[in-house]
Amino acid sequence: MSESFPYANGQARQSTAPVPPYPPDREWPSATRYARHLEAYYDAVNHAYDDWSSGIHRRLGARLVEIASPLPGERLLDVGCGTGLVTQMAAERVGTSGEVFGVDIAKRLLEVAQLRASPHVRFFHVPAEALVFSDCTFDVVTIGDALPYLSDPRRALEEAHRVLRRGSRIAVSVIDRALTTPAQEVFHERLLALELRHPVVVPRPPGDRNRLGEPEVLARLLASAGFTGVVTTMMVTGGRAATAREWTDLMMGAGPSSHALLSVLGPSVRADFEADLTERMRQLGDDEAFRYHHPFTFAEAIRP
Repeated sequence: MSESFPYANGQARQSTAPVPPYPPDREWPSATRYARHLEAYYDAVNHAYDDWSSGIHRRLGARLVEIASPLPGERLLDVGCGTGLVTQMAAERVGTSGEVFGVDIAKRLLEVAQLRASPHVRFFHVPAEALVFSDCTFDVVTIGDALPYLSDPRRALEEAHRVLRRGSRIAVSVIDRALTTPAQEVFHERLLALELRHPVVVPRPPGDRNRLGEPEVLARLLASAGFTGVVTTMMVTGGRAATAREWTDLMMGAGPSSHALLSVLGPSVRADFEADLTERMRQLGDDEAFRYHHPFTFAEAIRP
């Protein structure tokens, strides 16, 4: 069973890290609400997460583990472990002489992860920004497609830096939204218009998270958290939906915001939205209509 710890100011760890000048709720009053929003989203999609969009999460996990290259006997922490795809792949690499730990805020995802876990894998229900582990505990930290959804990405990286041993490494993947298609841009534009017309409150993190996946932005963020020797690579996959209904079904699993809006639409409102989307796609032309990309930046770096 996964192990739970309190979100707020839990100090079940030994840490030499400086205390933040303000507690999290002073920095961002809606942080707890946003965390609950994320947890609700991942709880809702846990049954389809691994195989969403032709198994893109499986491919991302495999690539991230390849980059992290955990060795037999090493201790690895998977932050935002979700259903445990990376966690289990890493466990196979470190073997029974090593240890793997996964942390996430979504309990149902952790339950799924626990079902597939090897005996030397443990899971903790804690946020990435407040890890419960002692300083200099791990040889490898992985963060797969999670940074943009965290309450505080930099603090999460600083926590990863804290729990890593000197000379150890981190591997991260983040979607690069700058490489999305015209069809995806149209969809998000119409989704925003829909949100403005209907009383649906969608909690969002502060600041602009859309650029976190750009290689130079991600490299700077890692450097600001104390990491060195950052190397970035890219992986781009994609496909095409046949209809607006197929598109909206797909995009409902693309992230917390789109899921929060699309999942609550009544039949008539959704039909109107899809009719409008169909017309907008028609205007893009046959080559671009309903085409989507999944572009991801991978970064590896050293904890000096």
